[in-house]
Order: sequence, then C-alpha cells, then structure tokens
Amino acid sequence: MLRFVNICLVLGLVALAYVIYQVKYEARALDEEIATLGKQIDEERDGLAVLRAEWSLLNRPERIERLAQKFLKLAPAQPRQLVTLDKVTEHDFERARLEAAAPAPTAAV
Repeated sequence: MLRFVNICLVLGLVALAYVIYQVKYEARALDEEIATLGKQIDEERDGLAVLRAEWSLLNRPERIERLAQKFLKLAPAQPRQLVTLDKVTEHDFERARLEAAAPAPTAAV
C-alpha cells in the first residue's frame, strides 16, 4: 500500500512539474509577444510624430499661399466686385448656377 501511495505521489509531482513547465513556457511566449507589441507601438508613435511634423510643414500658411498663387491664379477681391443683393438679377443667379455645374479645371501638380 505504501508503495502505491509513493508511486501516485511521484506521478502527481511529475504531472505538476509538467504543468509548471508549460505555464512557464507560455508566460515566456507572452512576454516576448508583449515586447514585440511594445516595439511596434514605439515605431508607430515615431511614424505618427513624423507624419504630424510633415503635416505641419505642408500646412504652413505661407506655403499654401505660394501654391495658391502659383496654381490657382487667385487675386484679391476688388471693391467693384462687391454688390448689394438688390443689384443682383435672376440672370446673375442663372449664370452662377451654370458655372457651379461646370467641371472645375484641374492643374497638373
């Protein structure tokens, strides 16, 4: 009887050692995955910082103004272009509607 109990205890200890080994192996794999994800997060943050800096550079007002002058050929509004509503005719509304419906010209960039 004592021999049977000893064999059961040894088998139980072997089973527990195997379970502990498996848990330790899985924990190590999870630690590696966490480290990999942490590195990926850092890389994404660095990339995001670069994109934000580039966005700030591209959205500078002086750059946009220079590009607008180069490609859009816009000019400041002249006082003679401003009118009151009572001076606008139905013909002006129709012309504006047609101009809005026409496709916009595209500039080669």
